[in-house]
Amino acid sequence: MKTDRRLGVISMTLLFINLSLAKYLLVLPSLIVREVGNSAWITQLLKGAAALGLFAAFAALYKPYTELGLGEVNRRALGKFFGGTLNVALSAMIIIRGAFLFRTLSEALRTLEAASASQEFMALFILVPVAICAMKGFNANADISSIIMPFTVLSVGAMAAILAPHFRFSNITPILGKGPVEIVTAAVGKFGGFFEMIFLFIFSRYISGYKTFKRSGLIGIGAIAAITAVFMLMYCATVPYPASKKFFFPLYQLSRLIMAGAFIQHLEPLVVFIWAGIVLCALTTVTLGAGELLASAAGTKDVSGFVPILAAIIFFAGELPQSEIMAYDMYRVVLNVGHYVYIAALLLILLMARGRKIEKA
Repeated sequence: MKTDRRLGVISMTLLFINLSLAKYLLVLPSLIVREVGNSAWITQLLKGAAALGLFAAFAALYKPYTELGLGEVNRRALGKFFGGTLNVALSAMIIIRGAFLFRTLSEALRTLEAASASQEFMALFILVPVAICAMKGFNANADISSIIMPFTVLSVGAMAAILAPHFRFSNITPILGKGPVEIVTAAVGKFGGFFEMIFLFIFSRYISGYKTFKRSGLIGIGAIAAITAVFMLMYCATVPYPASKKFFFPLYQLSRLIMAGAFIQHLEPLVVFIWAGIVLCALTTVTLGAGELLASAAGTKDVSGFVPILAAIIFFAGELPQSEIMAYDMYRVVLNVGHYVYIAALLLILLMARGRKIEKA
């Protein structure tokens, strides 16, 4: 795996945005609408503001350790045994999230494109490309994400322009949806929102310096807050509440509303292609992130040996839910709980690292 090229702000920001968009374009809008109603777009702006403040505080604590990566910082701060154990636990949490994301994607593709396909076939279609890309290394995944993201943003922007006649102001009123308490509760305590910031710390050894690391995080969080707020606003303005609670794959469902000529009526396959590409890159990033933590726990920097094992775990863990609805519910639980784990782990690692002054070791 080639690790000699350091990433700049643009590449790292696009990778971060891609990782976040995977869940937003797949299932998250309907989950948030269930909690806050028509004000889901306001929730996204509040999530972004909270995440910016949280990242700025963590980044200030992390400044001396950018060249190490979170896994190695953890190992030095807590010791080989306890640090390694925490790395393995975080890796397991990340892989579980990736497993349910995989299962949700496979169920979506089966529903929309290949109803008779088996789960094993979908695993072959999804996880083999993920494993191959992960084996190529972090830089290859960043390059692919940089290629896919502009097309994703352009497609969503074009869709918003085409769907403009479907927007209704009445669909987003009352503006505060179910009320300010529900908005703040969902913004702070549910669905994580921007838990992906932990990957900036995990992959910091690939970034060219602390300034690049900090700018990537701030720009990435700000961009994803803006993009998802616009997407949520488009979704809520197009689909009236409470119907918006039931749209399982919002990007695809919105594309089916487009009826503007013979060519544009066949936009759904393009949407599915872009949507699947985003999730495949996100799963690759998840696999590499978990591999980085396991490699640090094992005292090595070579992630490639863990990739096949992690891909297999994603498949078997993803197959644990007995039905599509159960997989959907379990994914929601992981999103609700996971961000508390990541924030607590980051705070513990950084405070221990500062307390033990490992930068002077």
